[in-house]
Amino acid sequence: MTPIDRSGHRAPRRIMTVRTRLIVVASVAIAALLALVVFNAVPAWDKQRNLRNDSTTGRLGGEASLPLFIAAQAERKLTAAYLADPSSAAKAALKAQRGKTDAGLASFRRLSGTELRTDQRHRWEYVEAVYRQLEDLPRVRKNVDAREGEPDEATGYYTSLINRMISFYQALSAMDDGPLTLETRPLVGLFYASDALAQQDMLITQARQSGQMTDAHRVAFAEAYGTQQVMYERWIAPYLPEQEKALYDKITASPEWKALQAAQRSVITPPTDDLGKEQIGDRSSLLRWDDAYAKVSGQLAGLNLQRTQGLLAHGFQRADEIRTQVFLQAAGSLVAILLIAGLIIWLIRSISSRLRQLRQQTQEGAERLPQVVDRLMRGEVVDAETEFLEPDRGDEFSHVQAALIEAQRTAVRQAAAQAGDRRGIGAFVAAATERTLGHINRALGHLEKVMARPDVDPALLDELITIDGAVSASRRHQEHVGTLAGSMRQDLYDRPRSILDLVNDAAVETGSPKRVANQVTHTAFVPPQHAAATVKVVAALIENGIGNSTGDVTVRSIKAVHGIALEIEDTGFGMPQEAIDAANAELAQHDQATFEAMAQRRGKLGLFVVARLAGHHHLNVSLRRSAYSGITAVVMIDNKALTTVKQDVVAPPAQARPAPPTAPAPAATGGVPSGASLPRRRQPALDPAAAHAQRQAQHLGAGALPAATDADADPLPRRNAGQHLNPILRSSAPSPQPRGARDESDPQQVGADWADFQAATQQAPQNHPHR
Repeated sequence: MTPIDRSGHRAPRRIMTVRTRLIVVASVAIAALLALVVFNAVPAWDKQRNLRNDSTTGRLGGEASLPLFIAAQAERKLTAAYLADPSSAAKAALKAQRGKTDAGLASFRRLSGTELRTDQRHRWEYVEAVYRQLEDLPRVRKNVDAREGEPDEATGYYTSLINRMISFYQALSAMDDGPLTLETRPLVGLFYASDALAQQDMLITQARQSGQMTDAHRVAFAEAYGTQQVMYERWIAPYLPEQEKALYDKITASPEWKALQAAQRSVITPPTDDLGKEQIGDRSSLLRWDDAYAKVSGQLAGLNLQRTQGLLAHGFQRADEIRTQVFLQAAGSLVAILLIAGLIIWLIRSISSRLRQLRQQTQEGAERLPQVVDRLMRGEVVDAETEFLEPDRGDEFSHVQAALIEAQRTAVRQAAAQAGDRRGIGAFVAAATERTLGHINRALGHLEKVMARPDVDPALLDELITIDGAVSASRRHQEHVGTLAGSMRQDLYDRPRSILDLVNDAAVETGSPKRVANQVTHTAFVPPQHAAATVKVVAALIENGIGNSTGDVTVRSIKAVHGIALEIEDTGFGMPQEAIDAANAELAQHDQATFEAMAQRRGKLGLFVVARLAGHHHLNVSLRRSAYSGITAVVMIDNKALTTVKQDVVAPPAQARPAPPTAPAPAATGGVPSGASLPRRRQPALDPAAAHAQRQAQHLGAGALPAATDADADPLPRRNAGQHLNPILRSSAPSPQPRGARDESDPQQVGADWADFQAATQQAPQNHPHR
């Protein structure tokens, strides 16, 4: 998720540059290559190390165990013979064999235990299993000497010891190399086959001493014979190397081997005597057994030793080959990595250089594009192809440059089209607005004529006053539209206007001057070219405060270094801080608003009007929350929009006239201050029809009428029944009363009529710039 800063805005995401990404890609590629080298080298290195450990363990532990293996087979045979016939000769033979067995055991313990380092003791769990089995040897021998227990139990111990040693050989032969694994199969088969033959020799010897062979022993003999045949035919002969295969073939083709085969078949299918009793085997075959077995077993033991030594030597050779292969692969891989790293560095430098060129061109285009668009907005003719030249075609980056230039050209073309459309729409809106204002002014002129008639019914006059207020609101809205269209000329004052009088004029513009408390205390003047805009801005903000509160709107002035600030404060409903921030952002945009933005406001154009007028007349408008939870609008009038010359008349004055009496302010709280002059625009005192015609001429672009000075302005009109709607005052009175009910020459009465009229005409909906 995107992190959020303390102000509540989403912090910008950190994006790597292309150069950084290229460096990351290069680093990852090099790291991947190194990892691949290590990944391939480590297993190969472990493989050669395991082969070397297996070979070392087999050479010291495996070769050392062969004497123990043969001695255990011989002791098993003599133990069975002694248990079958405990003669002194059998006892002496067993004792002599036990000495040979102990010598083989001592050699096995020394070589496999002391001369092997800990890291060379590979497959050591099998050696420890042999050690654990040898712990029971003294007990077994003691039972044999005491002739305790079953003979099969004693011979079974030796068979179990031999099987554990064969498991040790098999574990050593399971080397981590395919060719070596194939070579180990005949070695394991030779050990199993030689032990099977030794078991047969033991059973025959035991049967001879006892004079018979039990059925169980005959079954065991048959099983051992079957194991021997399977091993020779399936595990040994097909996998022996050529030299050892020749030795094996010589053994199996010898007369002694055939004599053994004949004796084995006779024991499995024994002949019977004259009484039908099964014999151990064929007597003549069994007589040749001992000599044949002694020779064949010796040959097989030599074959086992030769195969073991050949396998171990080949294991060391394969370990050396694999180690050399690892060194060569590592060296070749490092050279390749260095070459690839150099290539990647060259690519990074090349791409970075082209990217810098592309970025420079893009920045130049980004700086030129707004300038070109500004020229288009000013109405200049711009050629997109001339402003943004086609680059030289080359590598892929040139295509990107061409695409960027084409995009810039397209943006210029679109901006030109939009500028033309905007000027056309602005001209259309301005023309339509001026035409609409002409109709509205004519309607107001007709209303004034009707209301000025002395025979107007009082009730009808009230209705006409309401209609007049609504139509006047429509006129103000059309003036706003014209301001946003950029083609409306402001109604100019004929001389500088004090800020106090401008606030009074703005209060009258709202139609509710009684609800405006004018507390301006500073004396400063606004020149004519900025006065009308200042009135409109202040009036819009006052009107907003009136429409969103039930109390008065207070206007104060504050002297600042850079000008005069007007604070317009209401006690209304207020706005959320988010809405205030959004409104201030819109008020800071002094450029012409887009149609989309104005459409989103759904016809509420106050913000845009205030922002546009402020930007063109040195005003700065902002909103903040007031102390009463309402809104305080601050209008900063810059020194550029102020003047100290009061009599700076814009147009030559007309013939002097008596100054009109000043209408005092109503006594109600918050009204226009007493003594404040009513607003005077650059218009002479005309009858209602002429006044509307003057305004219509101004909106339609006709020349302005001569400006009126204070001396030229007509006094407040003395009304007969229904003749109180003078366009200069822009006011009305309540329903006509009998002429004798009041004195129209009384200035206090005229001021009261003015305030009552302004309160009565405030009927139309209000547009609020920041609501």
